[in-house]
Formats: sequence, structure tokens, C-alpha cells
Amino acid sequence: MPVIGRVGADTEGRVLFATGQEAGDLVPLPPGGTDKAVALRVVGHSMRGVADDGGLIYFEVQRTPPTPDMFGHVVVVETLEGEVLVKRLLRGSRGGRYDLESVVGPVRENAKLRWAAHITAIIPPHQARRILRTTGV
Repeated sequence: MPVIGRVGADTEGRVLFATGQEAGDLVPLPPGGTDKAVALRVVGHSMRGVADDGGLIYFEVQRTPPTPDMFGHVVVVETLEGEVLVKRLLRGSRGGRYDLESVVGPVRENAKLRWAAHITAIIPPHQARRILRTTGV
């Protein structure tokens, strides 16, 4: 299955990468994964201890708005500006807005989101290096 790009941020919360960059790497399907499963490579330390630099984050592509069962959990989101982030999803100060919490770095408040997806697996960096296949595409 494909690695669709990279996701991450530096300690100030600036986005380094988003989906669509350096595609072509392949990884095995995670346990319970479906044909909608994709992976992102983690770059940076904004979610240290949850998703470490060099790890992989799997999720199912669904392109649907956040659901109440996502609040308080680390999810993959896309902002209206096209940034793909891995953050803890919290309610914003008004409807249709969300706070995005990092382990390291500031909370992004009242973000508007295109979609959110539950994470189905997080693979630590050591194991990610063992399973990642670069296709050279």
C-alpha cells in the first residue's frame, strides 16, 4: 500500500510537509486495514511520544468532517488551507471550528477543517525502517 506523503511540524508548530510529497514508497497493509488504507511518514517532533520522527501513521482515507467520537483523540486532519496534520482534536470556541493540540508546540485554535480521519496504526521509527520499501518513483 502507498505512503502518500509526509506529515510533521517543527517545535514551533510550523508545518514542514503535507500529503502528496515524495509518494512512491510502499508499506505493508496494517492489521485490519482495508483498500482505503494509506500511510504518512512522520517528520519532526510535534507529536513526540505519540508519533515519533521517522515513524509511520496509517489511516483510512474517508474525506469526511470530524465526528464527535474523534474529540480528545489524535487524528489526521486537513485544514482548509490544505495542511495535513496529526493533532489531538478538541472542540473549538464555536460550531465548525476545532482546536488542534500538539504534544510539543502551541495549540492551533479555531481551525476550519476539510476532513478528519481516525488513525488505525502508528509504527515506531525502528520498525518503520524495516518495513518501508522505496520504489524509486
